[in-house]
Amino acid sequence: MARKRKDILILADSTPGHARSRLAADLDILYPDRVAKIDFTATRTTAASLAPYACVITEVGNGANLPRLNYRSVTAYARQGGQVMSCLFEYAENRGLRLSKTHVLDRVRPAMQIDVECDVTRGFAAGDRVWWFGCIENTADTRYENQMHQRQVMGVRESDRVRILATSNLNHAAVMIEEKVGKGRIVALDMLSPGRPYFNSHGATNKYLFLANMLGSGVRHGKHYRKRLSYDEFVDAMADLARAYPDLTLQNEGPCSDGRDMWSFSLGDEAKPTLYVGASIHGWEWENSYGILRLAEVLAEKPDVEGLDTSRLHFKLMPIQNPWGHDHFTRQNARGVDLNRNFDCAWEDLPQVQDVATPWDYNYQGARPASERETRIIQGIVERHRPVCVIDFHTADYGLVRPYRGDQALVDAIQANVKARLKDRFLCQRPSSGPFQQVNMDYISKPAGPRPYLIDYAAREGAAAAFVIEMSGNRDDVHALVMNVDTVVEICLAATQECLVGAIMNS
Repeated sequence: MARKRKDILILADSTPGHARSRLAADLDILYPDRVAKIDFTATRTTAASLAPYACVITEVGNGANLPRLNYRSVTAYARQGGQVMSCLFEYAENRGLRLSKTHVLDRVRPAMQIDVECDVTRGFAAGDRVWWFGCIENTADTRYENQMHQRQVMGVRESDRVRILATSNLNHAAVMIEEKVGKGRIVALDMLSPGRPYFNSHGATNKYLFLANMLGSGVRHGKHYRKRLSYDEFVDAMADLARAYPDLTLQNEGPCSDGRDMWSFSLGDEAKPTLYVGASIHGWEWENSYGILRLAEVLAEKPDVEGLDTSRLHFKLMPIQNPWGHDHFTRQNARGVDLNRNFDCAWEDLPQVQDVATPWDYNYQGARPASERETRIIQGIVERHRPVCVIDFHTADYGLVRPYRGDQALVDAIQANVKARLKDRFLCQRPSSGPFQQVNMDYISKPAGPRPYLIDYAAREGAAAAFVIEMSGNRDDVHALVMNVDTVVEICLAATQECLVGAIMNS
């Protein structure tokens, strides 16, 4: 197998154990076999020596080393068509601007406001705020948000060549700048303040997203949502979307366990093969609901997205399958039942994992099969539409869980499609302080015996490809939604593509 060309270069001053080594380590995970490193204190660069690289990243951590960075060569490289991402310190010093490093203790959480929508800020709209900060450096635990800091550049004058892409909520100075240089450009961004994007990090979750966007491998369909909506607010957002796109129908599916109505989207001819997509059947697993909301928008706005003939399918989308649990951040519904243990499929065979099975237990399956209104509503959808594909989004860790039966070749093809779509896109940390990795769907379970899960019920009723997608989630804010939403949409488009080309659609 041919080795990838190292096309990304990091110019940094080497100090073991400092943030610079973490940046290189993270990029090695995100772009394996593509990243080269040069210590500019030991090797002087020229425009010619930088020319082979598609992107150059500069990072000066020790101010005493700044004179040894040949920034003229970096600028010349950009002038010849190169892409540069610089940390703010060296950019400010080489452009005669002033760097501000602002410590705020715990008075306010530093953010940057997106001012310009462009390829670098893809996924965000003008006016969106992105948490962007670091905590006290070189401490045993950098997660303490009581000594936060952020870097900005003061005195930037915008012109035909220079524009401020994002500004600080602390002092309205620039946190991200784009400068056109000849045929290329330099994007200056505060990359030193944010630490590693650990699982529930606020200030660093999107640290590498803007670089990925610049490289063309970042956000494709993702979108930032500014707040965690209540269920009623979410239904309002669904209604707004249905009003904006006449082909998108909002349907009342009936009352759930707390008496409020459950709502779904329907898109396309119901006589065509159906894809059913649902999320938040465990209410605290809430982020994927926004991905389904975005999926509805993508499909309604461009039915031929990616060249797919989605008119050959009918889409049934239920972003929130457990309204009460969504609002109360619980796994169970209003009656204390785990809905994904309540389906009428091998209900009697579910192992009892508590001493006395009681409502609100982690796996409490209810008093009888399909005892819950939510379960009966979803079962009714499956029975009416006989979907060829059912995707049930959860959050625990990245992986695809098969049902006990179905078209294994089709599920394998969907997984392979998803893996190809997600490769070298986003960096995350596995939950519970696990290792850092790419966002992926590399794990796939083996078929096991039937369980009272939605996917097993759907498989029993004839769904060829029914599966659970486990995602990383249950965070306490919307700061990770762009990546999460993008991943949900990509997975659903992969399933759409494989169902369209598979034997099921051609038979």
